[in-house]
Amino acid sequence: MESKKNERANYSLDFKLKVLADMYENGLSIFGAAKKFGIKNHYSVAYWEKTYILSEKSLSLSQETMQKVMDMRKKHELRQAAQAKTPEEKLQEEVNNLRKALQYSELRNEALQELLKIGKEEYGIDLLKKAGTKQ
Repeated sequence: MESKKNERANYSLDFKLKVLADMYENGLSIFGAAKKFGIKNHYSVAYWEKTYILSEKSLSLSQETMQKVMDMRKKHELRQAAQAKTPEEKLQEEVNNLRKALQYSELRNEALQELLKIGKEEYGIDLLKKAGTKQ
């Protein structure tokens, strides 16, 4: 039985730039571009996107397409910057989440107490007593 070797595919710079240009011009996702060009590992396309600096000359893209790509990258960078939080911000967020959970629990408890009160007043049922005990 022969063992399969995973050979690393080597792509030329021209091919990489062609893939990126096609991806940007046609609005393809990284997965879509990898599938279209038969690239087995979509992470390669993602790496190329990060590695190769955009330029109109190397990718042969129109000014409009270049602007769209740059805007998309800026949005992505802003999202990543917003996600990177300091330990103090993480703790503050956790405190806020715990306060919300406490407020919800208190409101739920109050609603259940009101339910027990109504059950006792209108139906004469004391729901707090254990079932099967003598009255």
